[in-house]
Amino acid sequence: MLKKRLTKIAALCIASTLLLAGCSSGSTKSSPNPDSEKDSAAAAPIVLKFSDVNAEQSPAGIFCLKFKELVEERTEGRVQIENYFGGTLTANNIEGTQTGIADLSQHDVSEVTDLCAALSILEAPFLFDSEEELFKVTAPESPIMDRLNEELSGTGVRLLATYSWGNQNLLTTSKPVYCEEDLKGMKIRVIPSQIFMETMSAMGATPSPMGWSEVVTSLITKMIDGTGMPFSNIVDTGLHEIEGYCIMTGHNPTLSGVFINEASWNKLSEDDQKILEQAGVEAHQAVYESFAANEEAARAAIAEKGMVIIEKDELSFDTDAIRDSVAEKFKDDWGDIFQEIMEYLGKA
Repeated sequence: MLKKRLTKIAALCIASTLLLAGCSSGSTKSSPNPDSEKDSAAAAPIVLKFSDVNAEQSPAGIFCLKFKELVEERTEGRVQIENYFGGTLTANNIEGTQTGIADLSQHDVSEVTDLCAALSILEAPFLFDSEEELFKVTAPESPIMDRLNEELSGTGVRLLATYSWGNQNLLTTSKPVYCEEDLKGMKIRVIPSQIFMETMSAMGATPSPMGWSEVVTSLITKMIDGTGMPFSNIVDTGLHEIEGYCIMTGHNPTLSGVFINEASWNKLSEDDQKILEQAGVEAHQAVYESFAANEEAARAAIAEKGMVIIEKDELSFDTDAIRDSVAEKFKDDWGDIFQEIMEYLGKA
């Protein structure tokens, strides 16, 4: 009897062992591996949508394509950029980036002053003596950029980078201009922005704010006597065919700001954030170099149409007085940032 009982017990033990082994095997197959899931998540790239209302062939396109190339290369694919040109993702307003429809977008900095009034200082007249000074103030390591992003805190976006379309110059139809006195009584079109309007008033003219779509007709019908325009855009817009003079005042920078959604920025590692900032610096430089490379051809095309270029050294505008007059108008918006820039550039 004892022998039979021992045999039954042994059989039960063997059956239990096999059953447990089967359960264990089944459990291994159905349970996910946490480490494997982490690896998979880590391998998935962060895709950032970059919205721009300009064409791919424009200076904005040069920035976007170079930025994409550098970011994807230097993050080794961890961050990928999808460019949307011609307003195909969001319109020319910052709300699309604030809400996250776009992760990145480009806007003239003076178009975003409802979020940060101090941004208009980056297009202040006669504050920067060169593109290099402007680059210095808007570089990622600049204390001015830190101040501006502090001001933008809580708006849903931050200023990642900038690039310049070149300074505004005066184009006039029938009259050369050399100083403030020459501009008296003249109606000059400006970008619809307070900083551009106040600048033109300080220079002696009557500012006429209007969108680009109205400019050519207004010049032909003599509703306005001239317009502000970066040198790089004169030939592309055809203004050298209807304007008589290009006065190289260089009064306001025409500056695009590249803004990034704050939540999208916070998704990135600190290393990848730095890569995006440096990519912005180099894409900025690519736009600048493109303008420089095309300047000689633009001058030749302008001369061929008979437009007269009046160079900067022929002018006698009191640029310091104009700058300080406009700064006084914006003292509530800019606070002490104007003085900080002056000190940072060694001008105070």
